[in-house]
Amino acid sequence: MADSILIADDDPDVLRFLRTCLAEEGYSVIEASSGAEALEKFNSLNPSLAILDVSMGHPDGIEVCRIIRQSSKMPIIMLTDRGTEIDEAMCLTIGADDFIAKPCTARVLNLRVSTQLRHKSLRQAVELHSLSAGPLRLNLDSREFMVTSELVSLTKIEFDFLQLLMQNPSKVYSRQEITEAIGGSFDYSSDKLLDAHASRIRAKIRLAGGPESIVATRGIGYRLMST
Repeated sequence: MADSILIADDDPDVLRFLRTCLAEEGYSVIEASSGAEALEKFNSLNPSLAILDVSMGHPDGIEVCRIIRQSSKMPIIMLTDRGTEIDEAMCLTIGADDFIAKPCTARVLNLRVSTQLRHKSLRQAVELHSLSAGPLRLNLDSREFMVTSELVSLTKIEFDFLQLLMQNPSKVYSRQEITEAIGGSFDYSSDKLLDAHASRIRAKIRLAGGPESIVATRGIGYRLMST
């Protein structure tokens, strides 16, 4: 399936140029002529990458980039008219991955797009093999656990317990979900047993200089504390 590229610019000639260049490379192109339309299509169509004009209106590309960055790591390339150091610094400060000064050639455009999509694929591959939360890092291949730069030994149950919580740090996992993740049977599990596992993980993290990382939610289960 072709990667989808969101292009947003209030200049129809620029949109036409972007659409033609990207379509010739086999990308699926999503067009927006304003910041508001760009945000609407980002939310509804989940593109692979966005190209945003800095100076388009309602809101401008800078604000659109800021809003997207609140919920997505999608690659963002900014288009700027002047290409000054101030523009370039602003683009990177707000979370853009790259910037292109207009006018640009089809070759430069497609090179920048393919580079960002390649970086995205590499990041996703790394994320599939490791989990991070603040100073905590789990390597799912080697089953190693690091607190900052210190290797911490975990039992299989402790590793599986922590892996579940780190998959979605904002979620409260029920005791049943945790019991199933660590290979137990909920029917025969003990709340005290889960509490003991959580307590041992906390102690190991603290001993390695890490923060309080696991918090119990009364009557439900556990979640990873914000680190």
